[in-house]
Amino acid sequence: MGTKISTDKLILKPVELSDLQNMYYLRTNPQVAKYIERDVNKNLEEIKQFIELVRKNNFYFTINTIAPSEFIGTITLWNIDRSTNYAEIGYELLPQFQGKGLMSEAVKAILDYAFNEAGFEYIEAYTHRENITSKKLLERVGFKLVVGKIDEDNSDIIIYGINKIEKEGSIDHE
Repeated sequence: MGTKISTDKLILKPVELSDLQNMYYLRTNPQVAKYIERDVNKNLEEIKQFIELVRKNNFYFTINTIAPSEFIGTITLWNIDRSTNYAEIGYELLPQFQGKGLMSEAVKAILDYAFNEAGFEYIEAYTHRENITSKKLLERVGFKLVVGKIDEDNSDIIIYGINKIEKEGSIDHE
């Protein structure tokens, strides 16, 4: 089993095949996919194949509350470029857990892990320009809008970034 990351309220653990039902529920939820270009009409076999694929990433985590223990979403570092110590962050949260500060806690935890243990120097987040909740979350944890950078594949996407030095210098009393 890979790295587990713990916070006061959460455990981030590498995705496993035992997470199949939870992942199916998350990845077929239309509310979760509102700002993501993804087919939500998946079956269990397709979700199983997805889990097998992302398990090779080593940075794809399920997010679970500690007490009571509940699956609430996922968080990942992906599109990794080790030559520049770059990664993108992605996250998904079930609707009933939104607005409780849980994803902020998960993002802070994975940034701490990425910068202080996994050796990343710069992380970007691609989010839909209309996804106000995601934009506020990114700004709250220290990401800054990358002015002038665009996603060639989707003009509705805006890009935020944070580097290790900025994160170390930020003070967050949330």
